[in-house]
Amino acid sequence: MKKITIKDIAQEAGVSISTVSNVLNNRPNKASQQTKDKIKAVVAKYNYSLNLNARSMVTKESGMIAVLYYTEKKEVDFSDPFLSDILTGVELTSKAHRKFILVHGFSEIKDIRSIQQNWSFDGYIVIGAIQSIHNQLDEILTAPVVFIDTYTKQRKTSSKYSRFYIHSNDFEISYFATKYLIEKGHQDIAVFSPTLGKDSMGVIHERFTGYSCAMEQSGIDIQENLFFDETEFERVIKDADKYTAVLANSDFLAGKLLSLWKQNNIEHKSIIGFDNSFFSEYLDPQLTTIDLEQKQKGIKAVEVLLGTSETSGIITKKYFIQGKLIERNSVKIFYSSKKE
Repeated sequence: MKKITIKDIAQEAGVSISTVSNVLNNRPNKASQQTKDKIKAVVAKYNYSLNLNARSMVTKESGMIAVLYYTEKKEVDFSDPFLSDILTGVELTSKAHRKFILVHGFSEIKDIRSIQQNWSFDGYIVIGAIQSIHNQLDEILTAPVVFIDTYTKQRKTSSKYSRFYIHSNDFEISYFATKYLIEKGHQDIAVFSPTLGKDSMGVIHERFTGYSCAMEQSGIDIQENLFFDETEFERVIKDADKYTAVLANSDFLAGKLLSLWKQNNIEHKSIIGFDNSFFSEYLDPQLTTIDLEQKQKGIKAVEVLLGTSETSGIITKKYFIQGKLIERNSVKIFYSSKKE
C-alpha cells in the first residue's frame, strides 16, 4: 500500500500543502472550520500521522523544541519536583500541538553549540540559567527562546530572535512567606537553601532578598548563623535550638529537614516550603507551602513559543506566574518566652 504523504492529503482535500500543514499543527486562524473538517476527514480516512522530516522540508520547521536545564551539578536530578512539574507542562502542551521535545541538562555552553550543530529547533526553553549563561545563550541560540526562572540585567544583544521570560515573583512570595511566619510569632527564622548566591541574580537571590526585607521591616535582626546551605545537614540539626522556624527553598528540602528532625527527636519547629509538590500533603506534619504553579510555567512556555509564528519582529516580554499560600499544619503559633 502506498505511503500517504502530506501532499496526498492536500490533493484529496483540494487545498494547498501549507494549509494542510497549518491545520495539522493547530495554527489558529489559518483556515476556515469547513476546510479544517475536510482535511481532518482525509487524515482520519488514511490514519495519517504527521511526518517530522516531511514537515521540515515543506514548512522549514523542524517540529522540535529543545528544553535546556542549567545545573552546576554533575548530573540532572529529574526526580526534583520543580523540574519534573515544568517538564510535565512542556510535554503535555507540546504533544497537543504535535511538537517533539529534546531535554538536555548542561553546565557549559560548548554542550549547546554541539546540540545546534546536530539538531534543528523551532524554539528553546531554558530553565534556571544564571546571568553569565543567559548572556552567552542569548548570543548563540538560533531560534526564539523562553527563559524560565532566569533573572537578568538589561543588556544590548545582537540576537535576531525573540526572547521571553517566565517566572514567579520570587521576592514577593518569599517576603509573604516570611511575614506569615513572623505573624505566627516567630523571630528566629532560619533559611535552608541551595548555595545562597546572595550577591548574584537568580531565584535564590530574589527569595533571600524577600526574606531579608520582611525581617528588617518587622524590626527583627537577621542572624547570618541561621543561613544553612542544603549540604549542612549536621549543622542545621546541631543548631536547632537557635531557631523556631525555617524557610525552606523547596518542598524537597523541607521534607528532608522534617525527616531529620524526627530522626533526632527535635519537636516544635515550624517550616514552610515552596512548590506545593505532590508529596507535600503526605509529609508528617503536612507541609504548609507556596504553590508556584510550576506545571503552568511549562505550559505557558510552549504556548509562547508557538505564538511566535503568529507575530512579526523581535519581541522581548516577561510573564509572571502568581503563587499562592497552601496552609496545612507544619507552621505552629510560637509563644515567645523572651522578656521584652
